[in-house]
Amino acid sequence: PEEMLPKNLTCAELADIFSSAFPDGSDKMCYDAVIEFHYECCEFETSTIQCEQAVHSSLLGDDSDYSVDVEPVPRNQEQLDASVQIDYYALTNIDIVAGTAELFLGVWMTWNDERLRWDPKEFGGCFHTQFRASIDPELTNIWVPPFDLLNRETSLQDLPEAYGTVTSVGDVFWSRFGSVKALCFFQGLERFPFDELRCSFDFASTAAFPRIKYNLLGNLTFLGTGEDASEDEIRKYQEYAVVPEKSSIELEEGNFIRATFVFKRATRYYNLKIVIPTILFTFLTFGSFLLDQRVGERLGFGVSVLLVIVAQAILTSDILPVTRERLWIDVLTQGSQYFSILAVAESLLVAYLHYIKVEPAEGMEGKSSRKRNDEERESFLENKKEEAPREEEELDSTNDEESLLSRINNFHWTVEKIQVLDFWCFILFPSFYGLFLIILFTSLRNF
Repeated sequence: PEEMLPKNLTCAELADIFSSAFPDGSDKMCYDAVIEFHYECCEFETSTIQCEQAVHSSLLGDDSDYSVDVEPVPRNQEQLDASVQIDYYALTNIDIVAGTAELFLGVWMTWNDERLRWDPKEFGGCFHTQFRASIDPELTNIWVPPFDLLNRETSLQDLPEAYGTVTSVGDVFWSRFGSVKALCFFQGLERFPFDELRCSFDFASTAAFPRIKYNLLGNLTFLGTGEDASEDEIRKYQEYAVVPEKSSIELEEGNFIRATFVFKRATRYYNLKIVIPTILFTFLTFGSFLLDQRVGERLGFGVSVLLVIVAQAILTSDILPVTRERLWIDVLTQGSQYFSILAVAESLLVAYLHYIKVEPAEGMEGKSSRKRNDEERESFLENKKEEAPREEEELDSTNDEESLLSRINNFHWTVEKIQVLDFWCFILFPSFYGLFLIILFTSLRNF
């Protein structure tokens, strides 16, 4: 109707227009003008304060039979229609270990209560007024729907008290704002730190036999995080940021409303603090293969890097719940630990071979070379003289049993052979670890 009227009209000009449209009296003309066209330029004899006080006394006074415990179900109907709108303002906290999410929400509700109707003409022209509204019957003047969060850590009853606005036709508008904490079965945590957590807030009537049918006024509203907000404004200074295009609200069977919020983690922090350092330190462990065993810091170098990787794994475990599910970050840290442990084990093996097999043999070689030649000559002559018969089966079985052990014990380790072992380890370990990383990152979506 406002679009049909010329703009910038005075009250006198509007009165002339309304008088031609409503020729049956100036009072009705003014009331209808306010109701239909929302132009409150009429001067009423009764003030707004007096009007609203009169409405309160008439509807909820001592002579009123209004009860806040009785649902205002319309006549000849089985249910009362109540509409709900959920607005998202901000993420307050997400606790992965406790499995909770706390959001700052706006909950808007509207319904019609026939007992709260009045005729504005009889009370001086006020078309709406406010009443105290609360779930607590001791704190409310009017009936409100028993609407609450089912999977709640804190309920909607904990929100600050708010007045409800009632119009002359009995429509009630009630809005509350505050933090609501819900218990969440987080979905998508397996891909940490590249995860998108999904948490559902389930709202429904808390009455045992509800006679209220809840309807949605619209989709979720993300104030400050919509299309008019830039990416920096959405995710600035927060670990998590809501993903509006993946979040939704639906009216489920059983007359309950499910609002599903999807949050994306700030992966850059975890990449810089956990993922990249773990990979670099693991590759750094393989650098011990380039150090000669005679350098005493080789073993200490490998152990120190391994301890750093273990410390990072402990840091990661403090921010994750204990679960049977396999997490991507656990596979990365555990795999890196195993490769580092194998690198340290190879350094231990090289140290054993160098100090037990190589150094004693080289130290005694010059002193006992002549003695060994004499002993070998005498042993050869004695063997020629002695002809002790042996069983052929006994010889075969003894050779089979002792062949492997004798080869191991008689294998002559040298510094050059140990260097060859280090060279091949330096080639194979980074190659297999790189293959492990490729498989791990390519299978990220399957977690």
